[in-house]
Amino acid sequence: MNTSLLILPLLPASLACGSTFCGNGPSQIPDDGSSSTAWTIPVDMDGIVTEARLHLDVTHPWVGDLEIVLRSPDGTPVTIIDRPGMPNGGWIGPWGCGGDDIDGFFDDDATVVGESMCSITEVPVMHGVMMPAEPLATFIGLPAQGEWIVEFTDASPVDAGSVQGACLILYASPDCNANGIPDDTDIEEGDSQDIDGNGIPDDCECPTDTNGDGTTDVNDLLLVIAQFGLGSGDGDVDGSGNVDVADILLIIDTWNEC
Repeated sequence: MNTSLLILPLLPASLACGSTFCGNGPSQIPDDGSSSTAWTIPVDMDGIVTEARLHLDVTHPWVGDLEIVLRSPDGTPVTIIDRPGMPNGGWIGPWGCGGDDIDGFFDDDATVVGESMCSITEVPVMHGVMMPAEPLATFIGLPAQGEWIVEFTDASPVDAGSVQGACLILYASPDCNANGIPDDTDIEEGDSQDIDGNGIPDDCECPTDTNGDGTTDVNDLLLVIAQFGLGSGDGDVDGSGNVDVADILLIIDTWNEC
C-alpha cells in the first residue's frame, strides 16, 4: 500500500482538514489467541499533535475477538477497541460481539462509542464515525513525526480475520521550544513573548540580536541608533514599521539575554 501523504476519498467533511498518512503491514491477523500483527504508519510531519483520528478497514467474522491499539512514535498507547461486547455484552453470548468487519473512523468527537455497535444485520458492524475505547487526545502535545504503529490482536483461536487498511489523520502545530504546547498558544497565553509579531516565540529566536552574532549587546544598540528614524531595517526589532525609542528600550531590556 502507498504510504505517502494522501486524503482518503470518502473522508467525512468534518475530518477533511488534517493530513492523512496510510500504513502497511501483514494482511493476516494471527488467530492463535496470543500474538499480534502490526501495521506501521510513517509520518513525515513537523510539530506536535493537536488532534488525531484513525481510519481502519478490517475484515473479521467476529469483531468481539479483536483488540486494536495505536502507538505513537514514543510508544504511548491508546486502545481503539478491546474485544467489543466482552465479557457478556454480545448478542450471541459471553464471547463478545459476533458481528462482521470494521470500516470507519475513530474520532474522540464521535457521538457513538465504537464498542457499543453490535448488530446482527449490518455489515460492517462497526462503521461510520466512532468513539475509540480510550481517547486519542492522549497524543496531544506529542511529536507527530515518526513511525506510528497499529497493533491487531485476535484474542480467540476461532474466526480469523485480516487488515485491509489503516490510515492516521493528524493535525499538528509548531512547537519550537519543545515544551509540548503549540507556539501560538504559548504566545497567546503569555508564556512566551513575540516581540516582532512573527508568530515564533522569542525563546526560539532573538529579535534584538540584530547582527546575528548570538547575543544582544552594544553592537545591536549601535545598529538601532544608526537606523533611528527609518521606516524599516534590522533595527526595527519590534516589527512596528519604525526604528524608534521602543526598539532601543527593547535592546536594553534583553541585554545579554540572547
